Amino acid sequence: MPRTFKAIIFDFDGLIVDTEVPEYEAWLSIFRSYGVDLPLSVWTPHIGGGSEAFDIYDHLAELTGKPVDRDELRPRRRAAFDKLFEQAVPLPGVEDYITAARERGMGIGIASSSPRRWVDPKLKQLGLVNTFDTVVCADDVGSAKPNPASYRKALADLGVTPDEAFALEDSPTGVQGAKNAGLLCVAVPGTLTRDRSYDHADMRLESLADMPLDQLMETLS
Repeated sequence: MPRTFKAIIFDFDGLIVDTEVPEYEAWLSIFRSYGVDLPLSVWTPHIGGGSEAFDIYDHLAELTGKPVDRDELRPRRRAAFDKLFEQAVPLPGVEDYITAARERGMGIGIASSSPRRWVDPKLKQLGLVNTFDTVVCADDVGSAKPNPASYRKALADLGVTPDEAFALEDSPTGVQGAKNAGLLCVAVPGTLTRDRSYDHADMRLESLADMPLDQLMETLS
């Protein structure tokens, strides 16, 4: 029997807006100011919470052979990111999905591995502050994906079961978090994550603009 979907849960970084390219470029500029490189092959496995063990500051210190001042680097990284993020807009198809979901009376939520201090200002910048029925961040549940806690809280907030919702994710780690919560999950890889494996996703799209919501739900169900 086909499923009847009552809600969509979006990832945030790299799914609603491309924070991942400016974040990488901000860190790359800092690494190069120290005379060292930050290859994509080092960076991309950790996108979406891929490894809680990876500490970017420790990695920089290891490459330079010198201790780094985190308190000095944080505002530099933030300023570099903010400049790169100034003209950010929602990724293609995102606003169409939100509109289509609302027209169908569906709930919409966010489950993010980022802290609220990161997510909320960017939602405000994008004009999406009051768009979602729930926004669950890592600090709300004390863990990042692939732990399913953020998805489980989003489901509870939306008042739906895993069978009544599906997730949209851009990273393999995020997909695993959704699957761990019992959700169907559509992978929509970002610019920096296209080459990674999404075999565990139920579907893959290169962009949400490639398929309308109705068609996606029909395919999933």
